[in-house]
Amino acid sequence: MSPLLLNLILFVAGFALLTGGAEFLVRGASRLALRLDVSPVVIGLTVVAFGTSLPELLVSLIANLEGGTAAELAIGNVVGSNIANLALILGIVAVLRVIQLERQLMKREYPLMLLVSVIFVYFAADGQINRAEGLMLMAGLLGFTYFSYTLSRELPLEEQSEVLEYVEESLDGEAAVRPAFWNLGLVTVGIVGLVTGANWLVDSAQFIARYFGVSELVIGLTVVALGTSLPELATSVVAVLRKEGDIAVGNLVGSNLFNMLAIIGITATVRPLPAPTHMLRVDFPVMLLVAVLPLVLALPKPHLMNRWKGLILLVIYFAYNFWLFNSGYVPVTP
Repeated sequence: MSPLLLNLILFVAGFALLTGGAEFLVRGASRLALRLDVSPVVIGLTVVAFGTSLPELLVSLIANLEGGTAAELAIGNVVGSNIANLALILGIVAVLRVIQLERQLMKREYPLMLLVSVIFVYFAADGQINRAEGLMLMAGLLGFTYFSYTLSRELPLEEQSEVLEYVEESLDGEAAVRPAFWNLGLVTVGIVGLVTGANWLVDSAQFIARYFGVSELVIGLTVVALGTSLPELATSVVAVLRKEGDIAVGNLVGSNLFNMLAIIGITATVRPLPAPTHMLRVDFPVMLLVAVLPLVLALPKPHLMNRWKGLILLVIYFAYNFWLFNSGYVPVTP
């Protein structure tokens, strides 16, 4: 078997292990939390939200710990994922069905995401996100989680019961049936799958980048970012097909917030995260553009994202990726 074919297999297998590992970990930990009478709202804001972002976190963390050019995979993964979420995925769901953005989302979470995006770029502008900046992002994560929990407690009882029903359905109603050791086993298998998958993905991505003469940054911005965004794509498409477009958009905005506050925050706190300054020319501006554009497009009442607006986002996404692979990549030096 050729080295390229072997690494392509490891690359795909790494994604599979990351996705499966996150699913096992979330299910096991959520069921254990329910058995301990933890509020479903708390589970949703902590175990589920954090667990679904673990693939991106471990890929970025392991890549940064390896150092060298591999560290560029870490920031590329987050920036590329943020671009994919609001250009590719939101574009797809808007083409599939007209989405109405909720006023609360436009007044609260969305402006917060824009603010965090600007802070993220500001931190990265000097070529590195240091530990102090990482800690500030983590503090922002804690503040956002507390803020979300406080707001959720103020929901009407009817909506709180809907949250409970959603959590129980997502766990197949087995929280009270499965024994604790079974759920602990799921958590263990999930952790092993996540760590193994992340290692395979990072190592194979480095090989593939060198083989095709592109940088690890470009692989992170494109293929790795797209792969780690697939859960968000699946969740958003299912939500919009069920006519729950607000859930689809909220999921994407929340994912971008989590990427910057949790993944960048934790990764930079463990080890200062390199941020190539040439990303300021195109990559960061594109990330900010696709963050602002949906809000601008949806501002006129009744705050709709329709097919032509979705097509604009898709054109930007594919144009950016075309540029990356044709003129924007950084050649690997011998």
